Amino acid sequence: MAIKSPLTETNQDVFNNYIIGEHSLSKLAFVYIFSFLIYSISWFCLWNISRYLSPDILLAGLLLPTGLKLITFTLAPRSLWHLFMISELFIVAGLLYLLGESEHENLLFMFVFLPYIIAIPFSHYWKHLVTYWQKLLALSAVTILYSLVCGLALLLLANPLNLPFSYVFSATISALTGGILLAPFLYLLYDYLQHKLWLPLSPILIHQEIRLRPSAIIWGIGFFSIGLIAELTLLETMKPLVLLIILLPNIFMAYKYGWQGGVLAGVINSILLTTARQITGTFESDQELQIFMTSQALVGLGLGIAISRQYLLSEQLQRVNCDLAMELSNKQQLTQQLVQAEENIRKSVARELHDEIGQNITAIQIQAMLAGKVSRDKNSQDIATTINTLALRIHSSTRQLLTQLRPHSLDELGLEDAIRQLSAEMRFADRRIDFKLNFGLSATKLDDITAVTLYRIVQELLNNVSKHAQASEVKLSLLPGEVFTLELRDNGIGLPEQWQNKGQGLKGIKERTSALGGKIRIQTREVQADQHQQSTTRLTNLKTSYPGTLITIHLPIKAFSSAD
Repeated sequence: MAIKSPLTETNQDVFNNYIIGEHSLSKLAFVYIFSFLIYSISWFCLWNISRYLSPDILLAGLLLPTGLKLITFTLAPRSLWHLFMISELFIVAGLLYLLGESEHENLLFMFVFLPYIIAIPFSHYWKHLVTYWQKLLALSAVTILYSLVCGLALLLLANPLNLPFSYVFSATISALTGGILLAPFLYLLYDYLQHKLWLPLSPILIHQEIRLRPSAIIWGIGFFSIGLIAELTLLETMKPLVLLIILLPNIFMAYKYGWQGGVLAGVINSILLTTARQITGTFESDQELQIFMTSQALVGLGLGIAISRQYLLSEQLQRVNCDLAMELSNKQQLTQQLVQAEENIRKSVARELHDEIGQNITAIQIQAMLAGKVSRDKNSQDIATTINTLALRIHSSTRQLLTQLRPHSLDELGLEDAIRQLSAEMRFADRRIDFKLNFGLSATKLDDITAVTLYRIVQELLNNVSKHAQASEVKLSLLPGEVFTLELRDNGIGLPEQWQNKGQGLKGIKERTSALGGKIRIQTREVQADQHQQSTTRLTNLKTSYPGTLITIHLPIKAFSSAD
């Protein structure tokens, strides 16, 4: 169910607010007189134009005036409907008095009231429509319904009035053609004026961009000229090609300008078809001309609605993608801040352990040694020795804990030498493992958080290789570029089956990589997995014959500081 926005007012609400807010009888009279005159002039002009397409008075009244009546009853406040009906009654009475030739033309009085009956339920439905394509489809549906009601009414009166079935069919087609052709076009003008003129002058100061531009008129006139020249110059045997040429403006204008271009092309093409028929007599009957006009108008309207809706969905998708990208960026920044906070806490705890506990342990060792030397009692000496041994263990555990909290080698030696020392501690050479390090990155371009994160990633990768790979060759490369690359290769036995669910080492590496906004790719003898950690985490397993294991980590350049 559509919810009415407090900023959105119906046409009836606007009209009522205007009348209630202004207690001037003269202004009220001006509104009614102006509405009466403009509707009367428009209805008569459209009926007069329709006489060129259909000489019959009734059929002419059902042609273009139908579009005017439907759009007027749809958009105008209900308090003006009776005024429009009175205006049409006066015009119809005058026309029948001056030009009436047959009894069935008196049926024009009946068609004055039919739109009113249909517009009452339709106006309630129209208020809940929000988007342009819903409104255009609703206008098309009510036009088809009205034309069928007109045809049914004439069909019921066919026998009493001796009307042929062809006349009933002509009346139905006339109402359908006029409604499909003119109602969307008048709604186009209303939509343009409303968004271009009225809304910026309203208190809420809303302004929406108008798709329809003067270039659309130029394109339409250009296609109109091409079609008319083709109609006048092509040989008689090639005249069917003109009908295909006439459809080109609908397709092009709908593609370029959406529903507005499709509606405009339909009107221009109708003028072209009418002009061509008057000059060359292309269509054999009025019904044939009107059917083709209706068909090309529906083609333009349908294509325009579809393309405009596609544009709208595309814009909505772009906005959603922008929102997701912004949300992802915010999450990555938050993750980086969390990583930085974690490292700061680790650094602080490591400093406290080194400064406080380290000194206290050293003091305990000194006191234990002094107590052992001073004491003559063997039990006291044994206790002092035990205290010294326990202090050494605590000292060793503390050093190991300090290394886990904050690698001192990274602070003292830098990332490259710290990685070399790490490989030495793992005794690759003693175990006959050929370890090669290709460090192609300038360490000065790394900020502190990124350097620590890379060190921990390398530490976990080398630890996994040392324990599980059974490799004889290990190559670690750190390569610079717009996207920094860390690559680890080994010729070991590869990862076991379902390795994604085993252990926490690789999961920790993926989390650290994601924190820096990067992605990781793992290829192994058994399976190959891709993980792109950007908007979502996606994991795909594919069989491969890669020897050993290849782990590639890509990090965006924004993860590094810009200082040289």
